[in-house]
Amino acid sequence: MSSPSPAISLFDSHCHLTWQDERHCADTIWQRAQEAGVKQCVTVATDDATAKRCLALSESLPGVSASAGLHPNDAGQEASALDRELQALEALLETGGFVAVGESGLDFYRDWADPELQRRAFRRHLEWSQRFQLPIIVHCRQAAQATLEELQAFGGPIQGVMHCYSEGPDEVEAFLDLGLHVSFAGNLSYPKAEVLRLAAQQVPDHRILIETDAPFLAPQARRGKRNEPAFMVHTLECLAQTRQQSRNELAALTTANAESLFGLSRSPVLD
Repeated sequence: MSSPSPAISLFDSHCHLTWQDERHCADTIWQRAQEAGVKQCVTVATDDATAKRCLALSESLPGVSASAGLHPNDAGQEASALDRELQALEALLETGGFVAVGESGLDFYRDWADPELQRRAFRRHLEWSQRFQLPIIVHCRQAAQATLEELQAFGGPIQGVMHCYSEGPDEVEAFLDLGLHVSFAGNLSYPKAEVLRLAAQQVPDHRILIETDAPFLAPQARRGKRNEPAFMVHTLECLAQTRQQSRNELAALTTANAESLFGLSRSPVLD
């Protein structure tokens, strides 16, 4: 597949540039991304340590913004340890420089973290989102009903995004009703993702985002490889075909939506 034309400017709404090593340094990966048309991204934290590294990258790499938050799989098994981590993240958010809170949410796919501690951390992130007036990046894996319960209990509308959406059409309507954006990643292009593609057709233009979740979830065309923002063109192609929109149109509206959601733009896509 050819690279996007120079006129296309993409925004990777969720990647992990800090999850790199000496062979895959963030500077080199981001240079390849820009050459592929990805001009902006949010590099997303999973704990206090990665939040600090995300912030440092946002200060050194053009077009890179940062989030601060605790991944649900890192909520752990001890309340005291969780509280210490949340206190550190709150202090970091108070210093400014971040465009989002998260990623946070619920993950019942693995048993790495106590479900009740995940809920406690998620509620705190929702409070931070409101307090700091920052969108929340929501992680949800095999926990759609529980995630909806927490979001509905907090009350909408909620400024934020369901990242790497992996549920079906019914659930997407419920998340949209809460005011959330919905972001699609490389798993949209997997052969067995028919239900996910049905959900992608239902998201209105002004609420849709695109992401890589790099270095995870490489799109089908690069499946088995370490994912990176430069591969987002493949997901763009799949999403455009799914929604029967041109690549250029979809690139423009997802970029405008991301810029608006993360406070980086003055011209959002209108309802």
